[in-house]
Amino acid sequence: MKKALKWGLLAAFAILALLLAYRLNFFSVDFITGFSEISLGLTILVIIALYALKGVIMVFPTPILYVAAGLAFPSWLGVIVTYAGLTVSLSIGHAIGQRMGEEKVNKLLAKNKMVASLLNKDNENLLWLAFISRILPTPFGLVSLFFGALNVPYSKCMFMSLLGLSPFMIPTVLAGSAITNPFSAEFIVPFSISIVVTGIILLVYKSKLVTNNHSKEEC
Repeated sequence: MKKALKWGLLAAFAILALLLAYRLNFFSVDFITGFSEISLGLTILVIIALYALKGVIMVFPTPILYVAAGLAFPSWLGVIVTYAGLTVSLSIGHAIGQRMGEEKVNKLLAKNKMVASLLNKDNENLLWLAFISRILPTPFGLVSLFFGALNVPYSKCMFMSLLGLSPFMIPTVLAGSAITNPFSAEFIVPFSISIVVTGIILLVYKSKLVTNNHSKEEC
């Protein structure tokens, strides 16, 4: 997996160099979707490369990539490409976290008190935390570093992270083609479902925290 990540990073930076040479505002919906007029395969490659880059730099807003996928591809393909891109980005962050180690990652976490309080290494269920931390508005890359540094099993961490990202990601991709008409059913329905699903999950999470706190007090 390490060799694959190295080649993935090299490919990402090579594509980035070409993008920068072509146009500086490479990270925009219009620029990304513009490649769909040239080649479907090239558009997929550009989006995956940007996800790989996000795994390193960690400052790109993922909703832009979600919307771009919804505009550039049919809905089903947009979701598949987005899952592939997220997997690449999460994998890179996880690998970097493993390489950095727990001490260095904790120093980064200390700069963000909200995230540090959530990502408590003493949490009893790190896989559940991998899920819920992706639903909450936490820094994408920093969370990946955390789970990598703690050596949370890769496959399980990826599955729970992707599951947690899905309630917001899927509706955003599906609504991408309707982004210019935010009052249409194609735009409103997916986000309404997303809000309901996310709300239910957060309520379950909150009740779980309350139950755990009561159990500790009784002990």
